[in-house]
Amino acid sequence: MNAKLLKLTTASAALFALVGTPVLAGAFDASPVIDVTGDGYVFADPEEGVLPPGIKSITEEPGAEYPNTENPQGVLNCLMASNPDLLCNAPSGSGKRIKTRLTGKDGMDISLSTESTGDVTEYYFFGKTSNLSGARMTGYQLEIGTGTGDDFTAFTTNDPTFAALFDVEFTDGSFNLPDGLFGDGGQESDAGFFDDASQAEMNTDTLTAALIELGEISSNAVYTALFGNGYLDDSQIPDGYFFDVTDYEVDADEPALLAWYNVSEGAWVYGNVDDEVVTYAEAEFGFDIGYVAGGEVPADVVAALEANGLFEVDAIEDLRNLNLNFMIELGDVAGNQVTLRLTPVFSQLVSETYTEYQFKIAGMLDAAAEIPYLDTGNAALYGSAVTGLLALDEAAQLDALESVGFSFLGGYGALGYDLGRGFVSALPDRAVEFSNDGATLSTRNMLDSWSIGEMSYGFVSAQSSMSSYDATLNGVGYDTDAVTFTGGIEWQVDPSLSWGVMLGGGNGSVEADGNRGTIDMDGVGIGLFARKAFGTGGTMTGVIGYQALTFDSTREVLSGTALATTALGETDGSQIFAALSADYTYRNGAFTYGPRASLEYYKQSVDAYDETGAGAWNLSVGKQNSETLIASAGFWGEYELPFSAQDTRLTGGLSLNSSAGDNDAVSVGLVGLFDTALPVDGFDDQWIGVDFGVSTTLASGASGSSTLSAGYHGAFGDGYESHGLEVSFNVAF
Repeated sequence: MNAKLLKLTTASAALFALVGTPVLAGAFDASPVIDVTGDGYVFADPEEGVLPPGIKSITEEPGAEYPNTENPQGVLNCLMASNPDLLCNAPSGSGKRIKTRLTGKDGMDISLSTESTGDVTEYYFFGKTSNLSGARMTGYQLEIGTGTGDDFTAFTTNDPTFAALFDVEFTDGSFNLPDGLFGDGGQESDAGFFDDASQAEMNTDTLTAALIELGEISSNAVYTALFGNGYLDDSQIPDGYFFDVTDYEVDADEPALLAWYNVSEGAWVYGNVDDEVVTYAEAEFGFDIGYVAGGEVPADVVAALEANGLFEVDAIEDLRNLNLNFMIELGDVAGNQVTLRLTPVFSQLVSETYTEYQFKIAGMLDAAAEIPYLDTGNAALYGSAVTGLLALDEAAQLDALESVGFSFLGGYGALGYDLGRGFVSALPDRAVEFSNDGATLSTRNMLDSWSIGEMSYGFVSAQSSMSSYDATLNGVGYDTDAVTFTGGIEWQVDPSLSWGVMLGGGNGSVEADGNRGTIDMDGVGIGLFARKAFGTGGTMTGVIGYQALTFDSTREVLSGTALATTALGETDGSQIFAALSADYTYRNGAFTYGPRASLEYYKQSVDAYDETGAGAWNLSVGKQNSETLIASAGFWGEYELPFSAQDTRLTGGLSLNSSAGDNDAVSVGLVGLFDTALPVDGFDDQWIGVDFGVSTTLASGASGSSTLSAGYHGAFGDGYESHGLEVSFNVAF
């Protein structure tokens, strides 16, 4: 042995003897998390004393290799939740499990730091994963490798390069739903709520040194009869009645599950419930609750449950939780870093999607066809639709799949924006009188109003617009058209200040691309506004208003197939809007010109509703909310024709505009089943605005005058285009 190495080894042994601290061999660092990336995260549960980042490593026996790889009995090395009060041998149910949550299609990577010392140490992994992806999982994969995302490389013992550099492998594992639902009851009960005969486990289809492939759940007949052979998403799990038993058991740490709602039976059903819980419930109600495991809850008991504050309806979350129990053999790792990759596997229809919207709709349809407790008589129809979709080529399949959902929900916000913008732009400009002593509001340029009394003016406006919105990642494109009529009164408070009120209404429609459907809207509203002159040529205008809206929709489902149908919807909504604009005017002979800027804000709410007319394909659409902020900056000008007896003026403007719209997630589901959160992309775009117009005095005399005005507004962007016309006839008395 090298003399220096021998001396170092002897010193290390002496140090260990002095301080009693093991020299780690092939070990995970005590706080090993480097990064968590992808469609998921590690949940650090503060209620269970788990601190961020949610994972810790304990190495009490460096270099240990255990004979029992199927369970943690006697294993003192582990990866577990980062609770500082717990070790690997803490009692079952104490909160040792690392909680990972899958939130999308692509899974997640957990990068962990290691120490390379030339030895091998076995670790037990205490884990629990939750399916929040948005779709039922038909399988699950765990891999060990290096790198993350597209740079991930799985270890493989078949590659001599990896075999020389790495010594990390899976050795065994079990993967089951919590025993409180299927099994011996675990820490929650004396028996599994749904079945106590056996666990519900995902099949271990493949177990190699670097890959665990899990398949369907087929180990428990009760599970498959109720929930199929997949692992449910959070949106697909049933509700249960939970009983707060702390009035009867002071040390109870969680409520007891008494019954669950079976959609296919349209009834609350008792599960396997401990005798004492039944006794507590009967003492609470004062009568026999008719408890029979698997039996329907009597109507009078349901009424009592609803009326008693100790009983609460909540989702049975453990149906979307899967325990992950496996061993990792860890040795030297080049770079002192490994990655644990968790990847969900979905049905063919779900896995062949690309966008989040497609993924959610496929997950909804797949679940309706494959989860038995959700079958209200239409599962066979949904199953035939899935079969028909899979028979189509890719483009036709995705197009038909998208029509099952509401792919143009963004059209509601677009119509509200059109109506609100019509209100804001209907307000006529006010010219200013130039003065070194300060600008004042002028009546000279009130070409869009008529006098109705001393220092007060009226105006009317009619506008028509057509717009085109391109498809976004999660929504189909559509065209809109809108017509608005607005009138108002303005009072001059002093030479530099005025305020007013306006009333109006309008209607509009959306036509979605690809014959997806239509939305029609009617609305009425009221607004308040004020103007202020400032400087030697500036004006500022503020507007705020409210609009009441009604909507009718048609949605074409599975057009071009044997299942084609049309769904109808009716709902109400409202919108508040506000705008602030400012310009500064300069005059040079017949020319008036200057810079102009504005901010506009629109916030819309649309009530939830259920469609009709399409039978099993009707959707329940949740409340929708949209917000849009538009910023504009540009230059405008006016030219007074010098030889016009009718006082004719030409106007024009050019502006750069940008919209920022919040993305929304709208709860949508087949009526009577579960809801999924469909993404609705906000209105985010940039465009060039072009304005020009003409106004001319038709008649003028001592008794009054009349003016005819017309104008055009255009918007030209990559994903948005609009064309609007305004015509007004105004009289001054």
